[in-house]
Amino acid sequence: MYQCPHCGKPAITFLRKTFLGPGAPVPCRACEKTVKVSFLDWLKAALPGAIIMIAALFFDSGLAVYGLSLIGLALMIGLHVLRVPLVKE
Repeated sequence: MYQCPHCGKPAITFLRKTFLGPGAPVPCRACEKTVKVSFLDWLKAALPGAIIMIAALFFDSGLAVYGLSLIGLALMIGLHVLRVPLVKE
């Protein structure tokens, strides 16, 4: 669970944060105030994975394309979950 920036109590689950974006605030489980992620932090977490996924398009091997795409996706999700903080709406 991730802490709410309003009340400091557990706000959302891992799975919920995985799909959380800057334009879709969600209510905290404890205080019901809305939390989200900032666009800049979200973008910083998404760019490295997106660059790897775009680079994968330049390979001829299907295995390389799928492999790099999965690595890019895992990097995007990992950075988002671990490095992007929740902020107040």
